[in-house]
Amino acid sequence: MKRYLIYIILIVFIAGACKKSSLELNDPNKPIPEQSLITEAGLKNFSLGILQKMMANVPDEGLTNIFHIALNNHSILGDEAYTPYGNYGFRWVDQVYKITLPNGTVITNPNGVDQKTQLKGFDSRDAGERNAFQYEWSSCYYIIAQANQLLTALDNPALNLSGDAANKKNVFKAWALWWKGYAYSRIGSMYLAGVITNEAGKTNGDFVDHTAILAEANKNLNDCLTTLNATTATDEYTDIMKGIVASFNDKNDVVTPDMWKRQIYSLQARNLMANKKVTDMTAADWQQIITLADQGIQATDNIFRFGMDPSGTNDVSLGQFHPYYYLGEVVQFSFVSERLIQEFKPGDNRFKIGFKPFSVPKVNERGRGLQFGTRWNPVFIEDGGLYATGNNAGLVPWACSYEENALMKAEALIRTGSIEPGLQLVDAVRDFQHSGLAHVAGTGLNAAQALEEFRRERRVALFLWGTAFYDARRWGVTKPASEGGGRANAIVIVPGNLLTPPQTGSVPTPCFIEYNYMDYWSVPQNEIDFNTPAGSVSTPLKN
Repeated sequence: MKRYLIYIILIVFIAGACKKSSLELNDPNKPIPEQSLITEAGLKNFSLGILQKMMANVPDEGLTNIFHIALNNHSILGDEAYTPYGNYGFRWVDQVYKITLPNGTVITNPNGVDQKTQLKGFDSRDAGERNAFQYEWSSCYYIIAQANQLLTALDNPALNLSGDAANKKNVFKAWALWWKGYAYSRIGSMYLAGVITNEAGKTNGDFVDHTAILAEANKNLNDCLTTLNATTATDEYTDIMKGIVASFNDKNDVVTPDMWKRQIYSLQARNLMANKKVTDMTAADWQQIITLADQGIQATDNIFRFGMDPSGTNDVSLGQFHPYYYLGEVVQFSFVSERLIQEFKPGDNRFKIGFKPFSVPKVNERGRGLQFGTRWNPVFIEDGGLYATGNNAGLVPWACSYEENALMKAEALIRTGSIEPGLQLVDAVRDFQHSGLAHVAGTGLNAAQALEEFRRERRVALFLWGTAFYDARRWGVTKPASEGGGRANAIVIVPGNLLTPPQTGSVPTPCFIEYNYMDYWSVPQNEIDFNTPAGSVSTPLKN
């Protein structure tokens, strides 16, 4: 199995908001984009190319989907999957601080320091691909830069569009605003600070707090809503959408303007929920979640999704950089966490068809920590499974899904005293995913029991869809144990000789895990080296 990727191209990787002269990336839009952006065909190709900005040459790793690296970071930070390999800094992102066994033995990770200390040590350009901070930052700012260029092109007097030119412009404008809003949402939800840049080809040193970045995200999403309200779902609309959504991303299930608007409301709900600890949420916050989710994604909606080309060549996954391919045993760079498996309730069809046992459990892989172990191998989608592929099958949401929208509302309802309506949504999601589980609404559960049903379902239903870290952070799981963080009764595959009394082989054991993770990551040094913060900047850029 492929563990370390070998490429002959070694190009220094710099963050996406840097000066253009500092980048050494292949530009798919050469010759100069402005020369091709005065026609509909040019706009389509340029719009389609926004997602190609997720691909970059990483030092010692070659051409890589840097956005997928960010997605994998979210999965391992949320302990729904683990990655024991050092590529892209994964093993250090995945360094839980301590694991306490039932006999009281405390196992500190082999590096002996917390995650913050470990990752800060790699926060430099000299660290190359090991600097985990750079990936999500860079991919998002590449997307923002291309979206800005597209918006500029739409104001060009030389632009020539046939038919209903105003409606066509609105489609392209909505596309650019959507991706800007999406990218700023991710920056604001992951980093201490960021840069707001709205001019094509330019950046600035005016770093602002992540809350200001989230405000900019919601501003762009609101502008997208306004644009979509003026957009009509004509045949021309459908033609453009099929031209700017990649074939491997399910372009034929067209997202209509109304479906698109519902995705925006769901993403805005996520932006609020993901960035506020549950203990800090107010009644007004929960009501805002309910209001947004009521306007959010419906079960019958088409959404924007990330897939793979059947040939394995004509897409941005590059043959392995997709959540379902990374987890599959062809690549098997990530593995399902035992802490995810324990969320499945007995009799859940998703577990029955989704996983099979490894012939030999994985235990403390490479001696890098007890969290790096599992008994479970995902079944390929093409073989009837759900979460892995060896044949380029499967799609994951780029942003939110029906399930996430329903569960955001469910949590808001349960936490504000409407237990039964909240549980009905939990049941609806389980039915939508064909879990086969008995309904829990109407069974007399109290608030604590209802929240536990919801919590387990959110973990299972959204597996590998980019929400695990947001949830662990806002629920307080990733805080130091001294501040009430950590997870009790977390299943860990423990070598039997560490238990009392000693046992033979490896044993799935309920332990206490202290994660002790940062809430928000530092602005990558890769960025600061080329974009000096303005003298007026007062917001912290580093942990």
